Amino acid sequence: MIQACLFDMGNVLVSFSHEQMLQQMAAVCDCDPEFLREWLFESGRLLDYERGHTSDDELHDQIELAVGKTVNRQELRWAASDIFSQNSQLIPLLKSLRQSGMKLVLLSNTSRIHFEHIQKHFSILEHFDSFVLSYEVGLLKPELEIYKLAVQQAIALPEQCFFTDDIQKNILAARQAGLHAEQYQNVEQLTQELNRLIESE
Repeated sequence: MIQACLFDMGNVLVSFSHEQMLQQMAAVCDCDPEFLREWLFESGRLLDYERGHTSDDELHDQIELAVGKTVNRQELRWAASDIFSQNSQLIPLLKSLRQSGMKLVLLSNTSRIHFEHIQKHFSILEHFDSFVLSYEVGLLKPELEIYKLAVQQAIALPEQCFFTDDIQKNILAARQAGLHAEQYQNVEQLTQELNRLIESE
């Protein structure tokens, strides 16, 4: 019996644009967005940051060193974070799941500034019982250990948990960890998947 639903955040609960982030950060840093793309993404620095291996201050200092100038911290933080929009169509489903007694757990590869921005500016995270965040636990999906931590937060067995994420490799890893899991496409599809799973029990 399904007792908990685990949700990814990016492109499930909220949509976002890395392109917008790069453009906005580049404007603040007065540099080429393609330079930032290589420096952040292709180098693996962003993953280190989301894993919690690099602090906010350390990353900011590294960016200043890379662009060779002082960069306003608050402006850069806003430029990097003001890239989200809430998937409000999902809120009725979240409310319905909670009303049915389902435990809701957020399982996200994210950074502190992104999580705090979303928590401050949108209401969707208010529906969750607990959060498993990569920068806090030092793990990233699709590493199996992070799913085990999420199951512990759900206070359930893996087979009693359902997980959805927009990235297929994260779904496959969740299944390997023993969870029911389906790739997120839209609210209607997710609702159908959940109903099918619940009705089959």
